[in-house]
Amino acid sequence: MNYYGAVTADVSQREIKNAALSRAAAEEGFVLLKNEQVLPLQTRKIALFGMGARKTTAFGEGSGSVAPRYTVSVEQGLKNAGCDIVSAAWLDDYDREFDETYEAYRQMVEEKIAGIANPIAQIPEAHKYKYRYPSGRLINEADTADHGAAAVYVLMRQAGECTDRKNEPGDFQLTQIEKDNLSFLADHYDSLTLVINVGGLIDLSILDEVKGIGAVVYIGQPGMEAGNAVAEVLLGQNNFSGKLADSWPNNYSEIPNGDTFSYMNGNLDQEFYSEGMYVGYRYYDAFRKQPRFPFGYGLSYTSFQLNVKEVVLNEDEVLASVSVSNTGNIYAGKEVVQMYLSVPGDTVRRSLCAFTKTDLIQTGCSAAVQLSFHLNGQAVYDESKAAWVLPAGDYVISIGSDSASAEDTAIITVHDTVIVRQCRNACVPTSPLDEMKAPKTNPSVCSKDLPRLDLDSSAIRPEVAVYEVPDAAVSSHCREVIDQLSEDDLIELVRGGDVQKEVPGQLLILGAGGKTAITLLDKGIFNIAISDGPAGINIMPEVIYRPDGSQKTARMPEKYNWGKMRMMAGRLVGHEGVHVYRYATAWPTDSLMANTWNTQLLEQVGKAIGDEMNEFGITLWLAPAMNIHRNPLCGRNFEYYSEDPLVSGKMAAALTRGVQSHPGIGTVIKHFCCNNQEDNRAYVDSVVSERTLRELYLKGFEIALKEGNPKSLMTSYNKLNGIYSGNRPDLMTDIVRCEWGYQGLTMTDWDTRYNAAVSIHAGVDLTMPGSAQDAQQVHEAHDSHTLDEAGLKRSAARVLDLILNSQTAAQN
Repeated sequence: MNYYGAVTADVSQREIKNAALSRAAAEEGFVLLKNEQVLPLQTRKIALFGMGARKTTAFGEGSGSVAPRYTVSVEQGLKNAGCDIVSAAWLDDYDREFDETYEAYRQMVEEKIAGIANPIAQIPEAHKYKYRYPSGRLINEADTADHGAAAVYVLMRQAGECTDRKNEPGDFQLTQIEKDNLSFLADHYDSLTLVINVGGLIDLSILDEVKGIGAVVYIGQPGMEAGNAVAEVLLGQNNFSGKLADSWPNNYSEIPNGDTFSYMNGNLDQEFYSEGMYVGYRYYDAFRKQPRFPFGYGLSYTSFQLNVKEVVLNEDEVLASVSVSNTGNIYAGKEVVQMYLSVPGDTVRRSLCAFTKTDLIQTGCSAAVQLSFHLNGQAVYDESKAAWVLPAGDYVISIGSDSASAEDTAIITVHDTVIVRQCRNACVPTSPLDEMKAPKTNPSVCSKDLPRLDLDSSAIRPEVAVYEVPDAAVSSHCREVIDQLSEDDLIELVRGGDVQKEVPGQLLILGAGGKTAITLLDKGIFNIAISDGPAGINIMPEVIYRPDGSQKTARMPEKYNWGKMRMMAGRLVGHEGVHVYRYATAWPTDSLMANTWNTQLLEQVGKAIGDEMNEFGITLWLAPAMNIHRNPLCGRNFEYYSEDPLVSGKMAAALTRGVQSHPGIGTVIKHFCCNNQEDNRAYVDSVVSERTLRELYLKGFEIALKEGNPKSLMTSYNKLNGIYSGNRPDLMTDIVRCEWGYQGLTMTDWDTRYNAAVSIHAGVDLTMPGSAQDAQQVHEAHDSHTLDEAGLKRSAARVLDLILNSQTAAQN
């Protein structure tokens, strides 16, 4: 019998190998934001403070969480590295305060959910109430008696699914206690390092108020090996090479959509994307403002010099050759080379168009790298023409180590406006959106002679999108099976297998987010298992296979330990039978992975995740998640990569290629699209202009689908310009199928509020997690001919083809 796991409690070689890779990935994503000769630490005597010292958060909450065998706190990691922690009294007091406040929080949540009859429904409701970690007590003279120590303060925040963060002390802002403690430490120690253990951004105005904070390190949420990774970089055993995948604002007030985001203006029904394209560095560039730390920024223990050797234009492909030299004399290091392109127009619009990360460069040595991009991929969308165009004018290429320091290196002249792809308008707002306008500027005058390259317009081969619904790209065997199935059978295929059902013979992986149809086993159509992500495989870590063939969890995970489920623990937990261990790796969250700027590393991680999927019987992994970081208060930003679609798309494609290097398994790119807030996510209407939608919020998905070819694409909960995303044929068919040529499976997110039959008509194949209501909706639409037979068969065929080509099929 295949137990899909280990029958021994011993740590496996796979766990050891993947933990080491998780640690390496975390270290490569850590960003050194400030260093006034404080790091690396010169002593192993550490005065350690802050809520994240012992309560280090390795990942976020909700579906993006994981249940690893262990996680390493910053305190434990420093101890493992041989450090002496001299602040135990403060840390012990913090633990006592945490225990008291968490118990009060638990009682409050239990009271809130007590009136909900369904035990399953109590769980997501409980998760809406976020625990606010205490700041700890004020640090006093007794805590700082050992002045020979180096002070390290770990500032931590937690966030998760269903709720957005708050622009208030204890969340985006620091509490007064945190400010007072940092000021006290700055006065009492020559060496003070601020470590930021947050899955997104946080207000760092404290750096303006307290001058003694000599070093600032952003560690995000680093996965299970968090503390070990932190210790290695703080002590100089490894170098920093991470770069910010987001612009860090000076304060929340300068964010262009700050006053209207989510709950901020009291309107949770409509979210107007009135900032348009001006998100992150695009805003700072266009409005000539300086963030606290620019997009692409990150320091190192060494220094680098970039020398652009050549920029050439080969038809429409731009190739740049750059020499990167390590000019330091102690540390080897890696550098990220970034290339930006300014497109001519009324306002300066500069976008990242290519990037690469070097291998490790020894001191005094150099490495040659190449960056390239195609000009047709930098076209802008002209709503009036419904076309992607390259406007006539000068395109300025700049290259550097971050968005602020990139220097102009070449100019490409496009003499006449060129249409790159002719489309038709899609997802247009019902009424014009009043978008903010950047001030008009005069064309920049270069202070040096730059190479000038002329584009031969014949090098651009215009495309014309053909809007014909493509048939499912499936095998002939799959078509034969589909033609033999009844209407009822087809409808079963296009709805999920319902996470609450169990039938003999099904593939059941406890804790997996869902499964395909389990009612067709007698037809020879088995189900596949689907797991949540993206910080790892999110399943029950210990399972009991009982003598009667049923399964029970060996212990109740904390995330389910609420309400009636908590009281039912005795019945839900098994004791007698075969004990199976399924400990998955907890990887750094996507927001930290993006800071690595290392697509090769992401492929390695993807391959390792694929190994675990095969071991645990998982066919589809609900990851990566890649919504744009539109605002730092989005509760789920830790699951998403960046404010930039190129970084998001490239990272998602790389991770997907790694996972799918294993036959029969795949990723599910999510959440498509404009799921940029958590409050009221199932009902909110994201109102966004067509150009902004296509250039900013869809572009990353397009890159991921074309370069990664994931097995599946998941829709989002929200409406898009008045219509639910999964109910829009112009989004799910016209853009995804006809313009992008995607042939894989599309599915809904879990328990969306839209009609399953309308979704199939729009081009969504599978409704998850699957319910009797979903089936009824499809039946009624099919019987009334509002859903045709061809559409139903097309979606069913894509589901079946994925099942027949899964690793589960190979084992049956």
